[in-house]
Amino acid sequence: MRARKALVVRGGWEGHDPVGCTELFRPRLQRAGLEVTVSESPSVYDDADLLAATDLVVHCWSGGELTARQEANLVAAVEAGTGFAGWHGGIIGTNVGNPRYLRMVGGRFLWHPEGFQEFTVRVDPSPGRDGEITEGIGDYDVVTEHYWVLSDALNTVLATSVLAPGDQWHEPVAFPVVWTRRWGAGRVFVCTLGHRAADLKVPQTARIVTRGLEWAARP
Repeated sequence: MRARKALVVRGGWEGHDPVGCTELFRPRLQRAGLEVTVSESPSVYDDADLLAATDLVVHCWSGGELTARQEANLVAAVEAGTGFAGWHGGIIGTNVGNPRYLRMVGGRFLWHPEGFQEFTVRVDPSPGRDGEITEGIGDYDVVTEHYWVLSDALNTVLATSVLAPGDQWHEPVAFPVVWTRRWGAGRVFVCTLGHRAADLKVPQTARIVTRGLEWAARP
């Protein structure tokens, strides 16, 4: 039986601590039976054969942009069944010039209020599907960046948050915090939390991300 393989691609803006954050989940992936390889460069996406043999890609690279070849290889691999997952700016605050990537991921970071905000992560108690990712987890409070996100209705939203009225918008606005998405034969998992390692150590968030990574991986 072939061992399942995970590829962690990390780097970009150091303010998101790509090494510290991904190291939190490397042992969890290994315990789930995945052999983990780490790349410090998205140039690994030039290797279409490697991506095709990978069961889960964890993308933690803030502020980057893929070449046309890298984007095509990555999206093709996901469409063929490779899982894709990540958190915060490492997955939705990156590759903004890559429209095929953005459609695959299903969301894009636009803005956040200055500094860390206290807000409630509102967990959907009965999502239409993929509820095993948040099963047993109720609403909980966090103190971190509060992302304003563009997304679409193809996502299955498992948790949301509400941004209070501001100077330009005069009523509360709800945004997705955790979602899943199908893209071809592949599964995509996104969590908007995770600016720093401390955010990913919050027990509920750690559980959601761990389950989300395992869910996204090709069975």
